[in-house]
Amino acid sequence: MRRLLPRVSVRTTPAMREADDARAAPTTRSAPVIRPAPRLRAALFDLDGTMADSDPMHFVVFDELLRRTGVLRAPLTHEYFKENIAGGSNADIFARLYPDKSAEEHEAMAEAKEASFREALAREALQPAKGLRALLDACDARGVKTVVVTNAPRANAEAMLTQLGLREYFGDERLVIGTECARSKPNPDPYLEGLRRCGVSDAPEACVAFEDSPAGARAAVAANIPTVGILSSQSEETLARVGCCMCVDDFASPALLEALGM
Repeated sequence: MRRLLPRVSVRTTPAMREADDARAAPTTRSAPVIRPAPRLRAALFDLDGTMADSDPMHFVVFDELLRRTGVLRAPLTHEYFKENIAGGSNADIFARLYPDKSAEEHEAMAEAKEASFREALAREALQPAKGLRALLDACDARGVKTVVVTNAPRANAEAMLTQLGLREYFGDERLVIGTECARSKPNPDPYLEGLRRCGVSDAPEACVAFEDSPAGARAAVAANIPTVGILSSQSEETLARVGCCMCVDDFASPALLEALGM
């Protein structure tokens, strides 16, 4: 676990830019401190790569798609995946990868890709991240509200939560889909909606968010939520750079549980 200096510079990269002015301009903000229970009021979880290591399945599906459509001639690399795909919304990803195609074509390609992902999901024995279920139980026992905040399509999110055996924790009101908000991640809108559903819009500093990607972490930080980086695919340095106040390997980290007062 790495503790950050009091201030963290939040920067965008060309691969992650939107036509949104708030995203294009770099900002600097103080890294907030996680409040331990009982002062902790809500925990907000990203899904892909955070609650479960689903990125390898997305990687395989995108590898086949990008080579079949001529975007890549060589196999997809993890660096390309992290810089251009991980954590983004399908609208952003497909606009970036296929700039000459229409929005309607992007949507059709994204739907086909997600159908392929769900087929792969049905064949895999996807497991919750280490320590996740215990942390969810501890949150419930202490009255800390929990919600999933994801850029995944609703069909994917529901299928993943069902396969992970976590649907009991997250009903429809506890599942925020980025594309159903005014703006998806890396904008803060999905996290602001998550705070609203937890009844804590007035106290984001009394909550904690968990993210594995720069785009997602940027969204949570922009919503003023102390954010923990899960090191499933990105480096500590990358997640620290976009504002994560601590980084851990998984939810069983003693440093994390101490910070949360669990």
